Amino acid sequence: MRRKRLVLAILLAAALAPGTWLRVPVEPYRFEPLVSITPLAVGVTHAGPFEPVAAWQLTGDRLEFRGWSAMVALDDQRFLAGSDGGRRMVFERPDRSRLPGVLGRFHDNEESIKEGRDLESLTIDPSSGTVWGGFEYRQSIVRFDAEYRPDGEVHPRAMRRWDDNAGPESLVRLSDGRFLVIEEGAQLWRGHHHAALLFAGDPIDDPHPESLVVEVPRGYRPVDATPLEDGKALVLLRRLVWGIPPTFDTALALLDIDHRDDRGIVRARLLAELGNSIPKDNYEGIAVTDDDDGRHVWLISDDNSMSFQRTLLLKLRWNPREKARE
Repeated sequence: MRRKRLVLAILLAAALAPGTWLRVPVEPYRFEPLVSITPLAVGVTHAGPFEPVAAWQLTGDRLEFRGWSAMVALDDQRFLAGSDGGRRMVFERPDRSRLPGVLGRFHDNEESIKEGRDLESLTIDPSSGTVWGGFEYRQSIVRFDAEYRPDGEVHPRAMRRWDDNAGPESLVRLSDGRFLVIEEGAQLWRGHHHAALLFAGDPIDDPHPESLVVEVPRGYRPVDATPLEDGKALVLLRRLVWGIPPTFDTALALLDIDHRDDRGIVRARLLAELGNSIPKDNYEGIAVTDDDDGRHVWLISDDNSMSFQRTLLLKLRWNPREKARE
């Protein structure tokens, strides 16, 4: 009996011990660069001047595909998205192509922790392909060439005071060549005034940006922006709705950087609260395209690496004849 117990103890120890011959080998992880884009049904519901016309769900590599927090239109056919893990995704417009998206990296330094790679905003010079990204925690703006290789970085003094996890969430190159960066965090708790910097040109070459204050509708935070004509910008707004699980409200506002009140504050004018006209999720990236059939607004959501959230891409028709919310 004693001998039997001894044999059983040895077998049990061998089964539980890590690295023994009884352990099933784990297959090495293999990175999958392709992204699947699956169409979803959308309802026909207007929200002010915006009408959802198409939607897609994006899925990809189980470790690399997550946290998409910025998007720009590379040209009239392709988009570039950036993630809070420093990843990039290039994909063709799914309303014109069935090709998958392709994952890559913005940074070669894969040893950096997330706080060093937390890209939250993107903007582009379409004529050269140069891209600029806003990074939280580092509180910096990085310039990338057309091959997405970093070739310059600036840490504006005013941005050093911005919240680590609510920093340069919006970065936009305006149509006149100026750059605007807006802090996500408000100046006061639950406030609606946000610090911003206005650069006369490329932020890498402008050491003295103008400090501004941007006012957004109460309850919302600015999470991205995209350029319009005449130096204006369309701002994507997000509001957290507490619950189990928590959800998000999404709104769109128009910002004219040269129109300031007597306090010098730039007010973002609310165009629409999208509400239930779109699937509820954490939309953090925005782009605008001018097409033969009109102007469209594109939104991409950040899944926060949560199982109850998705990476969604939405296409909204923008009809300026429809009345915006005052």
